[in-house]
Amino acid sequence: MRSLQLRPEDWLTKRNARFALLLVGLLTVCSLAVLRNVRFDFDFERFFPTDDPELDRYLAHRERFGSDMDMLLIGLQHGPSVFDSGFLERVDSLTGLLMDHPDIEVVTSPTRAYEPRLTPVGLFQVPWLRLGADSLLPLDSARIWRDGEVRENFFSDKGDVMLILIRTAPELSKARSDSVLLGVERSLARCGFENARLGGRIHGQYHYIRMMQTELFLFFGISVLLLALFLAITFRTWWGVLVPIVVVGLTVLWQVALMTLLGKPLSVLTMLLPTILFVVGMSDVVHLLERYIEALRNGRKKPDALGVAMREVGMATFLTSLTTAIGFLTLISSSILPIREFGLYTAIGVGLAFVLAYLLLPAVLLLVPTPVPFTEPTADRWWPVLHGIHRFTIRRRRTILWVGAAIVLLNVLLIPSVKVNNYLLEDIPEDAQLKEDFLFLEEHFGGIRPFEMELVITNDSVTFWDRDVLVEVDRIVQRARTDYGVHGVLSLPSLVSRASQVLNGGDTTFRRVPYDQLETDRAGRILRSFAGADLVKSVVSEDGKRSRISGRVRDEGGYIHLQKDEQLMAFVRDSVDTRDFAVHMTGMAYLIDQNNKTLSRQLIMGLSVAFLLISVIMVLVFRNYKVALVALIPNVVPLVVIGGLMGATGIDLKVSTSIIFTIAFGIAVDDTIHLLGKLRIEQRKGRDLFMAMKRSALSAGRAVIITSLMLVSGFVALIASDFASAFYLGALVSATLLVAVVTDLLLLPVLVWYLLPRKR
Repeated sequence: MRSLQLRPEDWLTKRNARFALLLVGLLTVCSLAVLRNVRFDFDFERFFPTDDPELDRYLAHRERFGSDMDMLLIGLQHGPSVFDSGFLERVDSLTGLLMDHPDIEVVTSPTRAYEPRLTPVGLFQVPWLRLGADSLLPLDSARIWRDGEVRENFFSDKGDVMLILIRTAPELSKARSDSVLLGVERSLARCGFENARLGGRIHGQYHYIRMMQTELFLFFGISVLLLALFLAITFRTWWGVLVPIVVVGLTVLWQVALMTLLGKPLSVLTMLLPTILFVVGMSDVVHLLERYIEALRNGRKKPDALGVAMREVGMATFLTSLTTAIGFLTLISSSILPIREFGLYTAIGVGLAFVLAYLLLPAVLLLVPTPVPFTEPTADRWWPVLHGIHRFTIRRRRTILWVGAAIVLLNVLLIPSVKVNNYLLEDIPEDAQLKEDFLFLEEHFGGIRPFEMELVITNDSVTFWDRDVLVEVDRIVQRARTDYGVHGVLSLPSLVSRASQVLNGGDTTFRRVPYDQLETDRAGRILRSFAGADLVKSVVSEDGKRSRISGRVRDEGGYIHLQKDEQLMAFVRDSVDTRDFAVHMTGMAYLIDQNNKTLSRQLIMGLSVAFLLISVIMVLVFRNYKVALVALIPNVVPLVVIGGLMGATGIDLKVSTSIIFTIAFGIAVDDTIHLLGKLRIEQRKGRDLFMAMKRSALSAGRAVIITSLMLVSGFVALIASDFASAFYLGALVSATLLVAVVTDLLLLPVLVWYLLPRKR
């Protein structure tokens, strides 16, 4: 009786192949039409963890006082001194142009700043710099130099650099932010400041994204070329190069079109999708091609050869796609929305790659001429190598176990050296103009990383205008200056101290919080008069119940800043009377640091879930719990080696490196599944364990080596990138894949030998 089971050979016909090609073509045309609406979203605030009380605190604080990231700093250098009338006239002209921009709210420039003076006839505002009289410039510069706070905030130590501060409108879109930056650059050029140094979110965002797009497209192209070269060397046919590239290229196209159709823009992380999907999707195609060519060399006709390849490789390829997708899906456990979206859409892309590989590839292979004659000598090229590896593995299995255990132990000892750390511009190369500007401003003005603290009254009977409360807050301010290294401090005690100085004829010895409440109240009234309502509202709420301390610091890395945060808060707890108010660290930079603290926990949780799910799948498919153990051990080793490599080389754990573990695990497990799948097929043919191992090593081993080398060639191109995230992705994933193929070829057979039954 004829079997009712539908075999691949039954539907592998030229008619069905043409229909499949027509279907793929229609979907591709639709995808190209959808791509017209593709959008980019580079809102870095989306990287803050959701459902986080600290985020809620920051958003409420920002709504009340404005964002700590809305500032743009402009450093203008002029030697030997900025106190030159011609230079200052140009600065003043620049200030006027900047103030005319609709999205710039405040421009703080020394040429348009005033010093309040209280006289018997009233309060007057005296310019810091009286530009109309050259003879007064030496007096004005001397007066500024005696004022340490003004000098620190706006002038370099040598007096050859001046700082202008710009506050933009809040929550600007990227398009409006770019418009502000381009407007600032045009104004600088118009006033003759060709070498101005800029620093701030809108400046960093603009150049960061341009560099990222350029780097990713460049190295995506290089990866494609390297893969094409490897395919040409391996298959030595035009279709062996073109068809795999078309299959994975369409995967990328369909994936981006799907995201666009669902209204999802490309973000900083999802921009990595094309490179990852292109490289990962190649594995399915190569395994299918390898088995197809092997069947052709054994004398089978095209439909039969395709049927054999799809039967023997299909289930293993499906499992590898499933496990790879599971690895990426574990990222949805992250509290960071862009990481969740990256994991979800990469998993979908892996599924699309599998569908295209088994829809498009067989159709093309049926329609092109038979590529490999039966007498093709290439079939034997890998035999001596694979046979030698298998023989070495069996003869040296105890040695392999001991060496493997030693390597794992060594890397386990190195893993604790990995630090959770991040820098604001860590991805930018040192010779980039953006990085040079950043370092220049750090050197001359104490940094541009935002520092922010929130203060909240907890006693309804007092406000921050009370003298005793101001004294305690001022102690925090002074500690932040001296120990934390905060520059450009803006706080209520600082403003009240300036008002106290005004009340006492400008004597700098009175720049302090007054000694009694009466003088404090007078200082508050004077402050409102000369500072204006906007400046006062930027540091204290109208009801006096909430306040802030803000400034800027050098970017020493999140690891150091978290320690400084703890030390400052310890000082507040131990040495400041906070019975009437509470103190909290906040701000975007603080949130980024806190965000990185949760990465290790989320990483371990996600990988644990992946291990568990893949173990269950292995048990269900192979019906042997020992197979799950055999499959997972060789894939834990590469992850441990990555952790040890990071610890030994000082690579920090952060958003850009944390996802590498998931990517590496999802890819590395593929080879293990293909080898175990081939082992099961050989055992079902009646071969004992030894012969089944040998056949799987000689047959699937070739495809495993080829696909691993192709994957490495796809990722290794990124090592040449100056973009740190791309470099780490290329270096660490390539290292993982190399370790994975070694463990699959050496350690996996040893584990099979010791843990699986010798007979079936």
